[in-house]
Amino acid sequence: MADHGWDALILGGGPGGSTLAASLARRGRRALVLEREKFPRFHIGESLLPRSREIFVELGVDEELDRRFLRKYGARFLCCATGRESTYRFEESFDPKFTYAYQVPRAEFDHVLLEHARKLGAEVREQWEATDVLFEGSRAVGVRAKNLLNPSEVVELFAPIVVDATGRDTLLASRTRRKANIARLDKTALFSHYRGTFRPSGQDEGNIQLVIFEHGWFWFIPFRGDVTSVGVVVSSEWIRQKQKGESLDSFYDRTFAQSAMAREILGGATRLRPVGALADFSYRIDQLAGDGWLFVGDAGGFLDPLFSTGAHLAIKGAALAAEAIDHALTTGDVSRAAFATYEANVRYAVDLFLGVVQSFYAGRFRETLFEPNQRPTIRKLITSILAGDVFHVERRPPWASFLREHYPAEVPTFV
Repeated sequence: MADHGWDALILGGGPGGSTLAASLARRGRRALVLEREKFPRFHIGESLLPRSREIFVELGVDEELDRRFLRKYGARFLCCATGRESTYRFEESFDPKFTYAYQVPRAEFDHVLLEHARKLGAEVREQWEATDVLFEGSRAVGVRAKNLLNPSEVVELFAPIVVDATGRDTLLASRTRRKANIARLDKTALFSHYRGTFRPSGQDEGNIQLVIFEHGWFWFIPFRGDVTSVGVVVSSEWIRQKQKGESLDSFYDRTFAQSAMAREILGGATRLRPVGALADFSYRIDQLAGDGWLFVGDAGGFLDPLFSTGAHLAIKGAALAAEAIDHALTTGDVSRAAFATYEANVRYAVDLFLGVVQSFYAGRFRETLFEPNQRPTIRKLITSILAGDVFHVERRPPWASFLREHYPAEVPTFV
């Protein structure tokens, strides 16, 4: 059975897929989202960045998010080795257009975005899995999909554009593109939720807290109420210290034993769910678009979550993708060349983050974070990065050029 009813088929209903569907629907385009799971569902990546709110405002969903979620006005960094700490507030950035973000349980947040896309006119099919992308020569023309509630129901769906927004599953990359891990970012994340961790008072309650220790760094992401996401990103060397037969929960507790600062924030909190893990965080795909197809969000590459980049890159990237797709459909040109500007703008944004993250792990940017006599311009630069001000489509500011020069990204070479 074949269907030909859409302008774009979007594989995945996470923040990238739902933002793209909503953005296309607002432009009068027919978008179909195929999502393998039934929302709401658990996910990590719970700390948003202020500049994502540009898109939330455009889509008319920002007020609903503000009603539901805790505001995040900044980030607090603590260093176990030196005892130093520093708090950055988004209002200190070069362009403080948005002075807060949200801390979001992803099950609820992703569900809100997906339902908003549906409300704007996108078609959403949950518990439908795209099993293959269909090509005519080099051009993607559709997908083969299966109804997971009735596995015998397999259909072929066709559209001028196919978008892979499947996250780390990278459906299309697994079949057609090359994927490479990013040098020195072979980290593993361990995570859970707790009730009753320490929080700063007042406006700083919603700040993310990051504790840097010998083997990596801990995160504390508070939600509205008394639940906090608590995780740690550690080196491959430390992961190898996990003993044979040792449970993740036990190893996670042993990791916390390495940091007095992290234990102090955790205090007597109660763990609410078993510890989860994600390995080999950071990777890159050799190209983000082709004839009739493109990647959005994590499907096109994932970056270490040090600066809460994942959802932000997906959301802002999806808005750029919607603009490129709308133009391609208008002109009738869905070749890779039609998406060249989209790909260049996303690469630019990712590489700004990547250079800083790599420099953090090398030690240089970490020192800059805690510099006692920090120049105001450096503080503004750091805060601008923390706010997610990395998509400079029309004008690239001098501070971004400074970042690219002093913290250049080291990217994989695809031969």
